[in-house]
Amino acid sequence: MSDQIAGDAGSDAGEAPAEGPDGNIGSPVTALLAAAGDELWTAAEMEQAEPCDIIEIDEDALAAELAELAPTADADGAKTIAGGEPDDDEAPADAEPQATSGGYNYPPPFTRYEVFSPYTVYPYRTIGKLFFKRGTSSYVCSAASIGGDAIWTAGHCLHAGDNKSSGWSTNVVFVPAYKDGAAPYGQWQAKQLFVRTAWYRDGNPKGLCQDMGGAILHRRSNRRISQTVGWLGFAYGGSKYKHWDQFGYPAATPFNGQRLQTSQSSYAYDGSVGCTPNPVGVGSDLTGGSSGGPWIWKFGSGNHLHGNNSYRRSTKPQEMFSPWFNNNAKSLYDTLRNTSA
Repeated sequence: MSDQIAGDAGSDAGEAPAEGPDGNIGSPVTALLAAAGDELWTAAEMEQAEPCDIIEIDEDALAAELAELAPTADADGAKTIAGGEPDDDEAPADAEPQATSGGYNYPPPFTRYEVFSPYTVYPYRTIGKLFFKRGTSSYVCSAASIGGDAIWTAGHCLHAGDNKSSGWSTNVVFVPAYKDGAAPYGQWQAKQLFVRTAWYRDGNPKGLCQDMGGAILHRRSNRRISQTVGWLGFAYGGSKYKHWDQFGYPAATPFNGQRLQTSQSSYAYDGSVGCTPNPVGVGSDLTGGSSGGPWIWKFGSGNHLHGNNSYRRSTKPQEMFSPWFNNNAKSLYDTLRNTSA
């Protein structure tokens, strides 16, 4: 069966990376750069941050290499870990019944709309914008609280994927429930960043199978991010024939990055980028700025993180791929949940 974990409502360039035996690489640890309650990013700086593009791949350039790869399938059920509201106890969720057929051709169907529910209601408040700098440029992605001091996003939002210690993003700040410039829960500064070794080393495209990342956040007023906004559950493995609610703050045309958007769709087809496990594709028209936004399985009940916005094919604007969440994702999840600020 599939593995599930329940959710809950509630760097300096040039230094050697802290690589562990589990396939994850951590950035140097940074001290708190401002006093509790102080904000590192002004409203004007947030407004001027550029959307971190959804990665696009040239399928023609990859065709010869990818023709040699056979698609993979996971016949086991998923495993899950429960989520919930602040201060709720974690509890295991039920396993998902296994589908045996399905999928769509391009363009796969989807329903996308702006979130009109209050962003301060769980589980929406676990999702927010992720601001960061790379070099002299400022960017924005999307991310979500996953418990403890941790958030989850795409690997390409946290590291350039160039196999260099100078590739880490800096001045990383998470703003949960962001809307029209408002930050109802304040800014949460990242202390340490983590990505999968495969993304750090191989980048685009061969690292896209593990384009996953996360950050450990400094606490505000001695409270964890999860004690303030809660956290999403987690799921990995199982059947690929799932239905997801994908969330993010798209900032590239036709969106402006000020409102949370959701795209609801089901598994369409496998991606193929020169690595395994093959990513999974769904219908979506979310644009740059939504990178790293969570794919939530069983939204409103289990609220399991089971994917993140990663890339699309350059000639296919109505799709989105996520790394397939298997033991690689679980390893990163464990690292993030077990690392304390």
